[in-house]
Amino acid sequence: LIRWPLAGQMFEFSHLRDKIVCAMVLYLAAIGLTGSVFLYSYLLRAISIKAERLDRLHLETVRELLEREFESLFSLAALCANDPLVIKTASQQGRQPRDALDVQERMNAYLRVSPVSIYVDRLILSAGKEEICVQALARQYGEVTDSRRLFALPLYAKYVSGGGGQGGAWLTGFGPSISPYIRRDSYGIFFPVQGAYNRVVGFIYLEAGLDMITSIFRKYPLLPGIGAAAADGPFISPQGRLSAESVPPGLPLPLTGGARYRRDNRSCRLDVLPLDDAGLLLYNEVDVTALRPDDREIFFTVLMVIAGALLSAGGIALTLSSIFTKPIQRLIDRIKRIAENDFSFDPEIERSRDEIGQIGKAVNEMSGSITRLLAEMEESFRRRRSTELALLQTRINPHFLYNTLDSIQWMAKIQKNTGIADITRSLINLLRNIAASSDDGSDGAAGSDGLIPLAEELRLLEDYTAIMSLRYMGIFSMENRIDPSLGGCLIPKLSLQPLVENAIIHGIAPSGVYGTIVLDGRQAGSFLEITVLDSGCGIGGEKLKAILSLEAGKNGASLNTIGVKNVDERLKLIYGAGAGLLFESRVGEFTKVTVRLSVRKRERGP
Repeated sequence: LIRWPLAGQMFEFSHLRDKIVCAMVLYLAAIGLTGSVFLYSYLLRAISIKAERLDRLHLETVRELLEREFESLFSLAALCANDPLVIKTASQQGRQPRDALDVQERMNAYLRVSPVSIYVDRLILSAGKEEICVQALARQYGEVTDSRRLFALPLYAKYVSGGGGQGGAWLTGFGPSISPYIRRDSYGIFFPVQGAYNRVVGFIYLEAGLDMITSIFRKYPLLPGIGAAAADGPFISPQGRLSAESVPPGLPLPLTGGARYRRDNRSCRLDVLPLDDAGLLLYNEVDVTALRPDDREIFFTVLMVIAGALLSAGGIALTLSSIFTKPIQRLIDRIKRIAENDFSFDPEIERSRDEIGQIGKAVNEMSGSITRLLAEMEESFRRRRSTELALLQTRINPHFLYNTLDSIQWMAKIQKNTGIADITRSLINLLRNIAASSDDGSDGAAGSDGLIPLAEELRLLEDYTAIMSLRYMGIFSMENRIDPSLGGCLIPKLSLQPLVENAIIHGIAPSGVYGTIVLDGRQAGSFLEITVLDSGCGIGGEKLKAILSLEAGKNGASLNTIGVKNVDERLKLIYGAGAGLLFESRVGEFTKVTVRLSVRKRERGP
């Protein structure tokens, strides 16, 4: 009840209509009177805020254009560094002049089709031994002193101190040009060239002029105060309006979030956007002094809006209350009947052709759905009982199969047929370990976490390869080089078997010659890396890239339905994104799969 004191009496509002009228008038009055102060100040700032957003939008557009240009520079360096001819020339000893000419033609071709070719001053391939192998035909011609200047660059020293491209890392930054005719800083990129086994055999040096940045700035005359700065580079501003000296001393550069200050009796705003890939910060200085609206006109507009809202509040409230009250009451009665298990259809609550009528229709549909759901649950329960009975009637005890195979093994031993005895024993071990999860609801020896010691996984693998060796007439052999000290590390059950199976079926068997499978393992920091190397026919490039994206299907010739993709997904699910499978292959020579997972060892009980 809402009670209102008037003339010494208390008026009680127990109807929805009265509450709507009273609440709407009071709320509109309070909001109008209280919000007028904030609305007035907001409208004073509206123009400046809109202008700030437009300036921000233009600055973001400039950033996108610059990011596109820098991405083109990175792509050009990456194309050259990953070209097989470039890798071969940088890797080989005693390269011939013809090799350098071929590489130069290839790099020139990449440079010609690049959208930023008009800004590239130098494009150089170096073997990293204080020598320049090849220079492409960029804006600046090569000179005899280029080698000395290149390896004396501060950016090169930073590249070397950072590991010299180890792990595929590249370095960018601002610094002096290697050309003696350029008296300004340039933008340089050192991109490593990696040969076999990811060994760094050299690097690509790309140098671009700063006119790539200023040319984009000049396309936006609406941003006269635009500029850019880097921690290790110059202040870049085409108009010369913004510089490190022109920014007030109280604002240390580089800024990261913008600032406001006064200069020459003017209020200025400095917008800042980061350009992370290039290591730049974009600045834009805006004069906001002239962006002031007419105060008196805005004040009277606010008063008129508030007065009109208060006058119309009463009429709107009366109309809304009459529309809502009766349909809502019918809905309340219907919901009460549903609570009493009356799910019959009620057309009255759907008579209104508005949202309340739609709610009534939904209530009727809900009642019908509940009725159908109860019937379906009863039918589902009946079918489930029937299915469970059928399964109980057809269940076969797996121990009958183990005992039968065990009898076959002992008969083979009595008859001194060691081949049949050994293969039967291996089959018994495999079947018992695979079916262990069906008996106890877990992974058997793996426990509730699904992990088993590496030594146990290797024993299962030995039983499996014994069966496969008999099946494929001994066309392969398996060598285990894993350090026994790693046997206690935990690994998901049946993680290595699909890899060995693929090595036999898809690697060694199609080659038609005798092959070997080598297992090796090592601990690298907190990770355990296990490799499966086969001397089979190898995998092609496109198929190698897509091997983990293929759907894992069931193979009737396989021991189980766990495919390579499943193994990779299980490793990532258990150990995180840093785990998984890595593939290396060369057609006609080998295929190498590396299983990478975190080192875990099961805690011993008391």
